[in-house]
Amino acid sequence: MKTIKLQAWDTQFLHKLESLRKIEYDWLWKSLRLSAIGAFVFWGSPTFISVVTFGACMFMGIELTAGRVLSALATFRMLQDPIFNLPDLLSAIAQGKVSADRVASYLQEDEIQQDSIEHVPKDQMEFAIEIENGKFSWDTLSSSITLDSIQLKVKRGMKVAICGTVGSGKSSLLSSILGEIQKVSGTVKISGTKAYVPQSPWILTGNIRENILFGNAYDRARYDRTIKACALEKDFELFSCGDLTEIGERGINMSGGQKQRIQIARAVYQDADIYLLDDPFSAVDAHTGTQLFEDCMMGILREKTILYVTHQVEFLPAADYILVMKDGKIAQAGRFEEILRQNIGFELLVGAHSRALESILTVENTNATSQEHNLSLEITEKEGKLVQDEEREKGSIGKEVYWSYLTTVKGGVLIPIILLAQSSFQILQVASNYWMAWASPPTSETEPKLEMSSILLVYVLLAVGSSLCVLLRSSLVAVAGLSTAQKLFTNMLHSVLRAPMSFFDSTPTGRILNRASTDQSVLDLEMANKLGWCAFSIIQILGTIAVMSQVAWEVFVIFIPVTAVCIWYQQYYIPTARELARLSGIERAPILHHFAESLAGAATIRAFDQKERFSHTNLILIDNHSRPWFHNMSAMEWLSFRLNLLSNFVFAFSLVLLVTLPEGVINPSIAGLA
Repeated sequence: MKTIKLQAWDTQFLHKLESLRKIEYDWLWKSLRLSAIGAFVFWGSPTFISVVTFGACMFMGIELTAGRVLSALATFRMLQDPIFNLPDLLSAIAQGKVSADRVASYLQEDEIQQDSIEHVPKDQMEFAIEIENGKFSWDTLSSSITLDSIQLKVKRGMKVAICGTVGSGKSSLLSSILGEIQKVSGTVKISGTKAYVPQSPWILTGNIRENILFGNAYDRARYDRTIKACALEKDFELFSCGDLTEIGERGINMSGGQKQRIQIARAVYQDADIYLLDDPFSAVDAHTGTQLFEDCMMGILREKTILYVTHQVEFLPAADYILVMKDGKIAQAGRFEEILRQNIGFELLVGAHSRALESILTVENTNATSQEHNLSLEITEKEGKLVQDEEREKGSIGKEVYWSYLTTVKGGVLIPIILLAQSSFQILQVASNYWMAWASPPTSETEPKLEMSSILLVYVLLAVGSSLCVLLRSSLVAVAGLSTAQKLFTNMLHSVLRAPMSFFDSTPTGRILNRASTDQSVLDLEMANKLGWCAFSIIQILGTIAVMSQVAWEVFVIFIPVTAVCIWYQQYYIPTARELARLSGIERAPILHHFAESLAGAATIRAFDQKERFSHTNLILIDNHSRPWFHNMSAMEWLSFRLNLLSNFVFAFSLVLLVTLPEGVINPSIAGLA
């Protein structure tokens, strides 16, 4: 992000993201259109089936009494949910199969060869590292060989320098010792533990001490020796919280030299037997590099086996052995003086670099403090706490949040139309059922009030009208919901791109990705439908109450206590579900952040043998997210069970009440409608 802002690429990246969002938007619109059609089929199917059934009965001469009509309507309503859920279940099964296939495809990918490195006890091997006839390739499917004919034996305590041109295979040679590159043939033997410093610094989000300890116990004496050897003492003095100062994501608030020295300190503190350093001096100035070389490599690590890649030739003479890489092979090997006599190109390189180094040292104050300290001091927070914990809202959601959501698109002009369409649908549904109950004869001996063709025609018109209303409502909900989500996404995108760098320093990437992925997906596909279902359920309840008040007002005797119980359930459930949903949403971001960090530093994690610790941490983060999610689902099941129990009780009570009422109090045909 810093590069984007410094290069003024905001507009270009904005257009790129908007074009990608446009592709997603088109697919979302297709999905929501199908959902609208599904809702139309869901709400309209009982009516269409009723029309077909009653029409078939009329043509077949089967008499339609009020009892038969109302029983058929009730049966069709009972079939509504299974018929509607069947396509969703089939779709879920298909999606599950696709996901399972993708996971299976990933699990079947080639893994790192666990047996590519042979670990030999110290008392059974003379050398610390031994490679015999090694051939290695980054792409096993290709015939190209990255490293060829590698013969290497490194005794314990040796300092081996690796140099060569760009792309000659220096870093790949270290990777072959780590087991990160696929071994084609040959043997690799290692005796002792190893530590690795990658070319690009890998820093974990957390404080400096945690990065240096890297899962090991804190030993004050060893820790002090480590930070002194890695020239970190002056840096800690500049930080108000010393080594407890928090490092931003990817070490954003540290200079390149500081990040490099921190990861060198991490390796030193491990007290390993073998150290693999990939260009450790590239990010530090000449004086700091010299201090690191003398105090660290030739000081605290003087008895350790070290292989270090370097382009600074001033660090080559002190090496016990030098490897010159060329085209994936060890072109030359020997001590500094031997290679200098044999290789004219190497001699010219050494001379040019030495003259350049002398010119720098003559004008440089050897006692000056590196400018990198000032850089980090300015941008490190005084309290040492850079990445703040994500704030969690508490209490009920304000009405202004819902109002802002509903009025985001065109001031909410579509909302009244949606409510009117749903109300019309409910009225037409009640009218169609009432019409069939009123027009159908109570018994087969009673003459119908109208011709069956007229009864069926009116019913068809009411059914078509209600179906068109639900189609209009579903389409408008899809349009309003997706348009609102698109506008909110655009606003969020503009806000993120225009945010100051301090925002990115203190906000983990996982938190931003969580907003742009999971939360945005809820806005795209769920939010409008959930709010719509809530409003439609209220309208449906009001319609049912209206019918009951006209047909069998005696049933309202049970409504008052039932309403009180429902309100109690609501007050008990909603606050719990709301807080659980918030907790679940907050705990998702750390999973993404930790996973991204682990992928970036996978080679370092494996080199330090920390796979179990990082896997365990990942499982803990997943558990932290799963716990509130599980309890939220459990709370929903708790509510569903009680509401179903309550509705069954109301149904049973109403049935008993209607049956026990004296004859003539309620019209049987209309009572069946209730």
